[in-house]
Amino acid sequence: MELHTLGVNGGYTQQDVTQVARVFTGWTIDEPRQGGGFIYRPRLHEPGEKVVLGHKIREGGENEGTQVLEILARQPSTARFVSTELAQRFVSDAPPLSLVNAMSKTFLKTDGDIRAVLETMFRSPEFWAPEAYRARVKTPFEFVVSSLRATQAEIADPQPLLGVLNKMGMPLYGMQPPTGYSTQADVWVNSAALLDRMNFGLALATNRLPGTSLNLAQLLDREPVAGADPYQAQLQLEQTLVAGYISKQTHQAIEERIIGPQAMPQFADLSHPANVNVIAGLLLGSPEFQRK
Repeated sequence: MELHTLGVNGGYTQQDVTQVARVFTGWTIDEPRQGGGFIYRPRLHEPGEKVVLGHKIREGGENEGTQVLEILARQPSTARFVSTELAQRFVSDAPPLSLVNAMSKTFLKTDGDIRAVLETMFRSPEFWAPEAYRARVKTPFEFVVSSLRATQAEIADPQPLLGVLNKMGMPLYGMQPPTGYSTQADVWVNSAALLDRMNFGLALATNRLPGTSLNLAQLLDREPVAGADPYQAQLQLEQTLVAGYISKQTHQAIEERIIGPQAMPQFADLSHPANVNVIAGLLLGSPEFQRK
């Protein structure tokens, strides 16, 4: 109820939790260690009448669980909870109340038709508002994966990447609570976290990440050569890695790093003149690349 339907403060009590637990006795998995599917075992079901959210559930075996699911799915709290989760996923961490209300109304009107709810969201002015464009920040996992995809990196050994996620505070399958990792920006955005992302981007772009490699020529459609214009390389990488979505401030900050070979000497790569590899790394660590 808390995680998937009514949400926190969704109008249920501890008594409702206990009653729902009684209702679902007997619902189990057949041979779970062997990947079995759902099975209902009548001998494990607790008999007797139950009361959930004021609704009497008469003794009916497996059908009791189906009744409770239908009750939960039709609650206004469920409509609001599901709509809020979807709006947070696709619009912003704090979606407009007007959007959530419209989606909730559609949820209740269509008996929980998620396609219809999404259509309401996609057609809403709030979804297309300028302030909603790239309003969300990538989690560490999304950042690492998108970096690898954007650079067309080849992965021979994923273990170092798992180490990167551990350092960024998001070890793979490492979240113990059933709520999972937060997707809210304030959880992941701080100076130390952004520095870790920048260092990862530079290490990846300069082939200093063990087990992972990339061919910079694929991103530039040509092999960098001595005497090539680094500013043209920057413009092309901006299009390739962030689709041209780059602020003037970020563009100028990267330009300052490619004026001479003294820029970012710890990441210098003599095989790629004009610090082209550093340009790619800086773009991966840029504020624009952190957004989705």
